[in-house]
Amino acid sequence: QPTRQVSGELVKDRVQGTVSKDDMGFAMRHFVNGKSVRAKSPAEVLEPGDVVFVQKNEGSDNTYMLRQVPEVEGGLVAMDPHTGRVLAMVGGFSYAQSEFNRATQAMRQPGSSFKPIVYSAALDNGYTPASVIMDGPITIQSGNTTWTPKNYDGTVAGPATLRSGIEKSRNLMTVRLANDMGMKLVVEYAERFGVYDHLAPYLPMALGSGETTVMRMVSAYSIMANGGKSIKPSLIDRIQDRYGKTVFKQDERGCEGCNAAEWKNQPEPELVDNSEQVLDPMTAYQITSMMEGVVQRGTGATIAELGRHIAGKTGTTNDEKDAWFIGYTPNLVVGLYMGFDTPKGLG
Repeated sequence: QPTRQVSGELVKDRVQGTVSKDDMGFAMRHFVNGKSVRAKSPAEVLEPGDVVFVQKNEGSDNTYMLRQVPEVEGGLVAMDPHTGRVLAMVGGFSYAQSEFNRATQAMRQPGSSFKPIVYSAALDNGYTPASVIMDGPITIQSGNTTWTPKNYDGTVAGPATLRSGIEKSRNLMTVRLANDMGMKLVVEYAERFGVYDHLAPYLPMALGSGETTVMRMVSAYSIMANGGKSIKPSLIDRIQDRYGKTVFKQDERGCEGCNAAEWKNQPEPELVDNSEQVLDPMTAYQITSMMEGVVQRGTGATIAELGRHIAGKTGTTNDEKDAWFIGYTPNLVVGLYMGFDTPKGLG
């Protein structure tokens, strides 16, 4: 938009530039006779007088790329899994457009990103990554209603290991596993991980049908990343008064000897972590190994391009209304979702 003079009128000078077909690729599809086709030239989708958003290309004086204000929103949280410190948080595309924080306030279905909670409960109660579960049709009878879940691609694979089930995100295996364990156990772990305060003990909840927030899901994955210890998300590390006295400290770990006035050959002080152990360390190791497979050869294989050791899980809700990914390295957990504020298919 042209700048304005002191009087408020627009300046008469204008900046001219060009937008090439390559810099507006996302807009080159349009509808002809009800069918989506790719335009051969920008003139087929734009007309003289159209007002569009553009951004100058780096290193160029007069070439631009076409931009748009997205309708799709989302939220992201990055957290230190050992301290709970929130390192980054994104609540939406623009705070000026909406002050609603989708990272902490948006209640969304996590979909398949909830499955590691189910598998953690199984591993903690006698199952192993090599345990075999049937990936086949199942119908659940509840009162006068029946529920017949299906895998995302509509196929079945027969007997398969838990490791394979989470790598390929098989719904039928997860439902059968939750049914075998009992939903009361799944509910216990979901609430222990802090994903929900109160989860209804119904089998569809094992597929992530209950609504929660990105912050809660990232906190839950942090437990798996840090060896099974509970953590509390924190946005404020410490508060001091005007005299420098600490009046609030988020880190509650004890440290005997940290305040010693001088060193007299005493042992180096160590932080004492009193966090509650909510998951067996061996289970945390196993579920992390299984989710590494998700990135290496499963539904999250595109993340492998980063060339790092990453464990994570994808998540998609019914009708593709939301898309999730939560992943972690030993020292960082990042989770996000994308979807319309009024849920509808992403297309």
